[in-house]
Amino acid sequence: MLAFIFALKSETSSILHKITDLKEIKLADKTAYIGKFLGIDCIVAISGIGKVSAALTTQLIIDKFSPKYIINPGTCGGTNNTVQILNYYLVEKSCQFDFDLREIDDVPLGYIQEYNRVFFPAFTNGIDCLQKTSLASSDRFSSKTEDISNINQMGCSIRDMEGGSIAQVCLSNNVNYVGIKGITDVYGLGTDGEQFHQNLNKVVNGLADAVAKVVQQLQL
Repeated sequence: MLAFIFALKSETSSILHKITDLKEIKLADKTAYIGKFLGIDCIVAISGIGKVSAALTTQLIIDKFSPKYIINPGTCGGTNNTVQILNYYLVEKSCQFDFDLREIDDVPLGYIQEYNRVFFPAFTNGIDCLQKTSLASSDRFSSKTEDISNINQMGCSIRDMEGGSIAQVCLSNNVNYVGIKGITDVYGLGTDGEQFHQNLNKVVNGLADAVAKVVQQLQL
């Protein structure tokens, strides 16, 4: 089985149109759908925004459905000119840049002690249909210069509010995490919020095709 986790209901529109035998279910207090995507059994869940909601939804899905892959498609922002608006990228690793213990421990930004790491892995084996990049997650939509600088210094070029926590839960459960992100805004090209609203529908409309390309290259 494939599991898709979206933060926003609006992000699911294009992929739900491609799912057959579609049926709405409840996953705790989350809205979810089951059906078949490209003939493969799947669940599509809407976690809500933020790392806690995303992590909760991920664990619920793993416990109930035992998927081989957790796929996290969605919209995100770019932090430098290595990514372009309306393009789609495959996450190669992710971190949580708002996890910060530097003032009390001699550790780098984003370092999580019990995992002995900053970055959580993503599954990319055999997938060459999308350019790969690194993702930074946090519980804020921020255009602050300090945040953008930190993300870039960590070697990331895209940011969202869920992916890092989904990857963490997947690692704990030995489940493959796949991140597919479409760019709605890039720092420095205008007001990020205005870019997001201007490009959201365009990115969502093409998201299902990007997901389909990746799924066709997965080891199923």
